[in-house]
Amino acid sequence: MLIEFSIENFRSIKERVTLSLVSSSDKSLDNNLIKADSLEKDSLLRSAVIYGANASGKSNVVSAFQFLKGLVTNSHKNQKDTKIKMSPFKLDADYSSKPSKFEVVFIKNSTKYVYGVSVTNEKL
Repeated sequence: MLIEFSIENFRSIKERVTLSLVSSSDKSLDNNLIKADSLEKDSLLRSAVIYGANASGKSNVVSAFQFLKGLVTNSHKNQKDTKIKMSPFKLDADYSSKPSKFEVVFIKNSTKYVYGVSVTNEKL
């Protein structure tokens, strides 16, 4: 069960952006909440929406999640000296040499996990 997904320096995303499925204190849509034993006080959302203006980075959040999924599922192929094709933020020259960072927080079998990875075009 996904709790949070964070991205930094990926395509149009410069600074850290986090998609959180932790509910707010508003319980007006109680049927959209999941109580997770691992989170003590917090509930999680069953669904969430990403919205914003055109060209604001919505699709890149989804692309970042797909990139991380591909990186994990193909990790056995990414041995030492394997180059990963990255798309860092291009509107700031300093960011082209910085790593892209991905972090996912999730629950599996009542255990909370935090998985993160930093990637550059040069190394994983």
